[in-house]
Amino acid sequence: MRDDGSRRRFLARRWGLLALVGALAPSGAAWADAANCHLNKVAEMPVRVERNQPIVEADVNGTRVRALLDTGADVTVISQAGAARLGLEVSSQRRLSGIGGTAALGQVKLKKLVAGGWWSDSPLVHVVQNENFGPDVEMILGQDIFAQYDIELDFANGAVRFFEPKGCDGVPLAYWAQDYAEAALRPTLPLGHRDIQVRVSLNDRETWALLDTGFTHSSVLLRTAHLADVHEDGPDVTKGSEFHGIGKKRTPTWIATFGSVAIGDETVRHVRLNVGDFGLFGEPDRVNAIGMFLGADFAKTHRIYVANSQGKVYFTNVGRPIFAPGQREADATPASDAKAPAAN
Repeated sequence: MRDDGSRRRFLARRWGLLALVGALAPSGAAWADAANCHLNKVAEMPVRVERNQPIVEADVNGTRVRALLDTGADVTVISQAGAARLGLEVSSQRRLSGIGGTAALGQVKLKKLVAGGWWSDSPLVHVVQNENFGPDVEMILGQDIFAQYDIELDFANGAVRFFEPKGCDGVPLAYWAQDYAEAALRPTLPLGHRDIQVRVSLNDRETWALLDTGFTHSSVLLRTAHLADVHEDGPDVTKGSEFHGIGKKRTPTWIATFGSVAIGDETVRHVRLNVGDFGLFGEPDRVNAIGMFLGADFAKTHRIYVANSQGKVYFTNVGRPIFAPGQREADATPASDAKAPAAN
């Protein structure tokens, strides 16, 4: 992490962010008051990480449902089996595309959706014919929920927090830390997406990365890896786990070492990452294409504040290793006798 420590410590003291952390009241009083800045907490959603998946206990029309918190999903969806169990009437069939192919998609209007202190009356959610959400998971909470607010992902403390800042332009919002990293959010997204995208550098090759907590392990698109001079026949390559999303197709991956990965102010060296042909996201050598997914492994080892209000992401490291590639135990033998560098 590049350290502008003295400047940031000065800013933190000047704005009084640290002194007011303990002033949060259950009613949602301001977390911070820097001049005219008020960082008001709207709600808090409990979350726990299971098998590298952030899981939320939600209530749909008063019935408990296990949901995956997926910042890479544009919309909130419920599985067809879950909709049937809940007695929901599905309408408006069409097709939805994802990494695993396509699946039938319908819509249903709920009476109420609740997750911790967050709720929505009469939300319209999508129903997808898919059984791959995870063990006993029937729902995915997507960006149609999270993009409406500033969001703090604090998996280490089991919480996702929703904020509505007022008058905070130019104020650093990593209120819990004196030193932090930051990255600019992608200002414009294709096709009206609400993704959390930041610029990253892989072996000094720049690309866009999607913060996607639906990915259990951070991964690089195949062509992006090639452009970063990382190839399948490298001396330390091993076979990785298979990935799937919407649809039934599974994408195989392999694991290789990247000399450096830089996300905003944070740089990690000798990083082992999954690489796969996630073709849905286009050619990564094009300016507007995604070349990497920052997955749940990255999210659980950082405390992250997505400042949609400022077009920035603030984050601090809270654990190691930062990246933990998904690897099949049966295929863990390296392709050669060469030793892999220590992972981040």
